[in-house]
Amino acid sequence: MRLLLTLALRNLFRHKRRTALTASALVLGIALMVLGRAWTAAMETAVVEPARSGTLGHVEVFAKDAAADEGGSVSFIMPQNNYRLIPDPPALIERVLRAEPRLAAGLARLMVGALLSNGDASMEVVLIGIDPKARAAVYPAVELRAGRHFVAGEKGILLNRGVAKRLGATVGSTLVALGNTADGRLAAVKLTVTGLWVVKGLEAYEWGACYTDIAAVQELMDVGDGAGVLVFRQRDLEAPVAPIAASVNAAFARDGVPAVAYTWEEMGGPFIGGMLVTRFIARIMDFVMAIIVAAGVMNTALMSVFERTREVGTLRAVGARRSRILAIFLLEAVFLGVAGAAGGALAGAGLILFFGRAGIPAFSEAQRYSYGGDYLYPTLHWGDVTVVPAMMVVICLLAAFGPALMAARMRPAESLRYV
Repeated sequence: MRLLLTLALRNLFRHKRRTALTASALVLGIALMVLGRAWTAAMETAVVEPARSGTLGHVEVFAKDAAADEGGSVSFIMPQNNYRLIPDPPALIERVLRAEPRLAAGLARLMVGALLSNGDASMEVVLIGIDPKARAAVYPAVELRAGRHFVAGEKGILLNRGVAKRLGATVGSTLVALGNTADGRLAAVKLTVTGLWVVKGLEAYEWGACYTDIAAVQELMDVGDGAGVLVFRQRDLEAPVAPIAASVNAAFARDGVPAVAYTWEEMGGPFIGGMLVTRFIARIMDFVMAIIVAAGVMNTALMSVFERTREVGTLRAVGARRSRILAIFLLEAVFLGVAGAAGGALAGAGLILFFGRAGIPAFSEAQRYSYGGDYLYPTLHWGDVTVVPAMMVVICLLAAFGPALMAARMRPAESLRYV
């Protein structure tokens, strides 16, 4: 075995320039793949985590016939135009929490499009009516730029900065929301601005959304105590949510409750769409990078085989088995892969640490939506700097297997004819 290791290392150092070029390509490819994984994870964390804690929750419950007038499929944007509501939402929330202990809290939400006015200024907004008593437990990411959170009964509203600027409204301003009731009549309700909201990481997604007391939206729509959706937050934030939603649906079916539970992935709308596109692009880039690296290693291995045809014939003539010839060339690929993996892991970790402090800037409005802001800050995860390099070592080994097998199958008599 010692002889095999010596021969493998000797050949790598015999062609220093070629070895250095192949190793450099490996280092660069692995470093970019490691950074790419951190970049993808950072995009998911930057947008999806705030979305779950500020609007989506983990499990959403709708009335069974909620989408009957919208094509039969519940969507992210549908609830603001949905008038098939859940009656007595506090009772159903208590029932769900009692049946599913993995859920920590729930709130009732009712959304509607409305015209919001302040004096002569007005603009169309989406009023997100929520139960203020449960906001902190279910929507902890809803924070304040100014003012305070509203309390039950005061018909308070939290504006985003864009709406506040457009309307010229400040904390303490009295606004009028004009909208349609469930049966199509015009209705209005007065709202007092108690603060300006922000969900850090979702600044690019604020649009025209304003949080207000669900009682104010119920009055505007004239729907009694109905809610469009119940939003639940789970206790273990890392646990899979699909089994929880399935358990809730099983309880509904067993008890005859006309409601359906959906996971945050199913209701993620633009947040999940961006995440899926990012994952798809990242996987394509990983595949392309792996192909490029494998082609480089295979080319190096083939050149080594052709250059050492006489050497291989000599080894076979003095009794070296085919398995040993195969092992020599595979060991060269392993040494090359390990060196490239180590260098790539270190370079990738360095890039992640650098951009984790400096940030990756968004160069377009589309990137701002993907990042949830102007900069993205990747985080170093040791899984990224171990899994990717290990995978590339295996790819190097597989890429070199064909040339190594070709060398092992050479016949001594024919190999010795080469000068």
